[in-house]
Amino acid sequence: MRQVITYSKRIVVKLGTGLLTNKKAQIDHEIIQKLVKQIAHLIHEGRQVVLVSSGAIGAGFPMLQLDKRPTTLPLLQASASIGQAKLMRLYDNLFSRENIVVGQILLTRDDLKIRKRHLNIRNTMTSLLQRQVLPIINENDTVSVDEIRFGDNDMLSALVANLIQADLLINLTNVDGLLQCSEDGKSLGTTVIPEVKGLPQHIFRHSTSEKSALGSGGMKSKLMAARMMTTSGEFMVIANGRVDNILIKVINGESIGTLFTPAKPKMVSRKRWIAFFHQAKGKIFVDNGAAKALVYNGKSLLPKGIINIEGKFNIGDIVLIYDNNNEEIGRGMVNFSSTDLVLIMGRHTSDIEPILGHRSYEEIIHRDNLVITSSESEER
Repeated sequence: MRQVITYSKRIVVKLGTGLLTNKKAQIDHEIIQKLVKQIAHLIHEGRQVVLVSSGAIGAGFPMLQLDKRPTTLPLLQASASIGQAKLMRLYDNLFSRENIVVGQILLTRDDLKIRKRHLNIRNTMTSLLQRQVLPIINENDTVSVDEIRFGDNDMLSALVANLIQADLLINLTNVDGLLQCSEDGKSLGTTVIPEVKGLPQHIFRHSTSEKSALGSGGMKSKLMAARMMTTSGEFMVIANGRVDNILIKVINGESIGTLFTPAKPKMVSRKRWIAFFHQAKGKIFVDNGAAKALVYNGKSLLPKGIINIEGKFNIGDIVLIYDNNNEEIGRGMVNFSSTDLVLIMGRHTSDIEPILGHRSYEEIIHRDNLVITSSESEER
């Protein structure tokens, strides 16, 4: 399976804060120089590369005379405004030595959620890549608030990879990959799990909640990113960025780090937008018959199969779909508000108009606006 990723044409590389900064909370120029040369090598090979770089807050907060990463939003944003400028100056200087032009794109979740802005950003990035320019992406920390934050750059990198339909996401960190946990599940060993197909729920027991003192992510967030990639039909690698020539080794198919392989075929663009770029507004719980029809038979969701709902949502919002074992099986765009759905759930389609006085749609969620996230289906 490693041989497949050697053919990757479009690649997203994510560099974590713990990798880019040293123990003194300062930018590690030596490691950045090494990674820049490797990225340049990939571009000169004819591959299209997007760089998602953490480190802005880690680079900026020492300039505010702080001895550790701040926790309040104003200080985080102030640190990011200083650190982002420092990082881009460094990247521009180093990549110019490799005859590569860089472009900066700072994003919030709203930029990717709103369809028009989503498409504009994708078109901009495509134009840059077609001209062998390296887009350097980070969250726009200076304007982001909790409601529109990605949470961490692990998720941002997976969203960017889905936005441009990259073949491969390489997440470089300061650990060797996903580590095998002990039999009691309480600690991690030193053995790297070389390959994971899809991302079954039990894999999360091989992660801890530990985060870098300078960053916002941990192994769990990397696994969430891997789930997004494999659900959309793409590959992801988690590896140690301090290993010599790590990017070259990964792209050459060497068995290094952990490779996450897709369990499903590639997802089309619109379904990626529905599945990943929205914060769900509610939940719909379905019975066994409806769950089977959705997961295995590729059907639309009808009111008859709904047994409960949670949250308040309007027409066009994204909701999560759960089976009666409380496991997520999909997500989709609803044709009815939660107010109306309470009245018609469990009823036949023919009952919609008599109850509501109108029937604009027969389906609660049409299959074209439905994404199955259960690993048991290849439905698109």
